[in-house]
Amino acid sequence: MPFQPFDYSAIDHRPWPALQRFSRRIFVFLMRLLIRLEVEDVEHIPATGAFVLAANHLHLLDPALGLICVPRRMVGIAKDKWRRPPFNWFLTGMSDIIFVGNSNRHALLQAIKVLQAGGVMAILPEGTRSPNGALGKGHMGAALLATRAPAPVLPAVIYGQEQAMKYWKRLRRVPVNARIGTLIELPPGKADREQLETYTEQIMIAIARLLPPEYRGVYAELARSAGEDHMLS
Repeated sequence: MPFQPFDYSAIDHRPWPALQRFSRRIFVFLMRLLIRLEVEDVEHIPATGAFVLAANHLHLLDPALGLICVPRRMVGIAKDKWRRPPFNWFLTGMSDIIFVGNSNRHALLQAIKVLQAGGVMAILPEGTRSPNGALGKGHMGAALLATRAPAPVLPAVIYGQEQAMKYWKRLRRVPVNARIGTLIELPPGKADREQLETYTEQIMIAIARLLPPEYRGVYAELARSAGEDHMLS
C-alpha cells in the first residue's frame, strides 16, 4: 500500500508506535548478542530539528543498525521491490518507510514534508549495497532533499558488518564500527544538475573521510586530497 504519512508536526515528540517500539527492543537485544557495536562521535547528532542522514551501504542490516546508532525517530527510503512480504514487515516494523517506485516525485514530496516538519530522513546515497565493500558513486537524492527542504546533511558510516557470516560461522560476535560526522550545510533553493552533482560529491567525500582508507572506493583519492587520513591514524 502507498506510504501513509503520520503527524509530522509532532515528529520530535511523538512516542514510537507500540509495534516499532517492541520490534526495536527485540532487534537491539539480538544485535547485542551477535554484534559488538562501537559508535564514535554520537554527540554530533542533533537532538532536535531536521537533517538528512547520509551513510554508506555494505549490508542488508545497515538500515536497522542505523536505527541503533541514531536515537532520533527517522524515516527511511527503500526501493519498491522491498515492499513485498516478508521484507516490508521487517522494514515498517522497525521504522517509517517511503517506498520509491515509478513516482520518484511523490517520494520526494513525502520526504520533503518529513524534513519541513523537523524530522529526519535517512538515505543511503549509493542506492545499493557495495559489491566489494568499497564506497560506490553517490546519487543526488540526499543533495536534492537537503537543498529543497532545506535541511543540513549528517554524514555517517558503519563498517565491519559485511564480515558478519565469517564471524557467525565461528559463533563469534561481529566487531562493527560506526562514526558520525559533522553537519554539512548546503545552499538552499532549487539547484541545477551540475550543482547537485557538486553537492553530492561533497557529501560522499565527507562519508569517505569517516571510513578507513580501504573502504573509500571511488572517493579514495578525493578523500586523501582533503587531508583527512590523519583522523584514522
